[in-house]
Amino acid sequence: MQISLDWVSELVNIEDVSLDNLIEKLTLGGFEVEETLELEINERKAIALDISAAANRADSLSIKGISKEIGAVLDKPYKNSRYLTNSFDCHELIKNSLQYCDELNNYSTFIAITVENITDFTILKWINEKLVCSGLQPMNNFLDFQNYILLETGYLFEFYDLNKIRFKLDYSNFDLILTKASESSFLANNQSEYKLNKDILLLKADNLDLSIAGVIYHNEVSYTNQTKALLIEGSIFNSKKIRQQSRVLGLRTDRSARYEKGLNNSYLMEAIYRLISLLKISNPNLICKIHTASQNRKKGLTNIILKYENITEILGPILGNSNDIDTVKYLLPNQISHYLKRLKFKFLFDEARSIWNVQIPDSRIEDITREIDLIEEIGRLHDLTTL
Repeated sequence: MQISLDWVSELVNIEDVSLDNLIEKLTLGGFEVEETLELEINERKAIALDISAAANRADSLSIKGISKEIGAVLDKPYKNSRYLTNSFDCHELIKNSLQYCDELNNYSTFIAITVENITDFTILKWINEKLVCSGLQPMNNFLDFQNYILLETGYLFEFYDLNKIRFKLDYSNFDLILTKASESSFLANNQSEYKLNKDILLLKADNLDLSIAGVIYHNEVSYTNQTKALLIEGSIFNSKKIRQQSRVLGLRTDRSARYEKGLNNSYLMEAIYRLISLLKISNPNLICKIHTASQNRKKGLTNIILKYENITEILGPILGNSNDIDTVKYLLPNQISHYLKRLKFKFLFDEARSIWNVQIPDSRIEDITREIDLIEEIGRLHDLTTL
């Protein structure tokens, strides 16, 4: 993933951090910096880093995610970008339409929105610059919006031409269905044909194939530069199901790769609001409607009990200061609490029992599941602090 340091600096104050120090902290923090790139954007120089994230850290595969990680490893507060203010808020619209289910198979969230009256899909200058700094060439079509939201939030939304769907069905109102495929073929938008079977999950508009769920969409409903109305799908599919489909098809796409890393819905709603707000900037008369919205009923908050005795036993002693190098010391409770705050973990500390009741944020529930995971995170930040 190529990230612009100018973009990161909008979210974390890194102006006083040397490039070498930043690279060292990121690398030791588990994010290998593959390459440093010097770019020239509109007659000014910019620096970007090509970073490889850990396989289980889907939360870091965006500017917002990696910036939070940079804030944690550098012990710097996270701030909101001036570009993150929504000019259009469909929060209540989605909230009132959302249907909660106790158990959904193969996916945890499925949201589809129709967007009509699109007259202008050119992107703003600052979005253009961010795409270029991130290694992407602006295409002056809807792909720029998809790429930008992916870079900023980590979520990849599928766009379908709404009028093509209505034309092929010969009516406007249709249901969206996720169903097992039959023995048939599927012409994807990459112009390749794939043989389907019951192991493949299809998204259909009534009887019309729209996409192989979470992988690739059908060629007949792809958007063009003449598209004036969209059906936008934002879903969270089960990583195992997507991995299985990709293996059966012999196909791996940018979208399927995201799901395979364990993407969750922690910030999906915010990403949807952000996408609609960007489309509305150049299309003030945009008509937005919720078509389908379903989500697994939220389970209770994920909490982990963290014991001081286990931390000291696993991480062991640390050396005292330079004047007292033979003195064996351990991490202090206030240091541990500080590291938890840096990680944006909410917690309650029981001083009498020396335990922390730690609430794991939704964005980290895939990789922080046990006490040892928390201890490793604390050890990682302490090692970076002592550099």
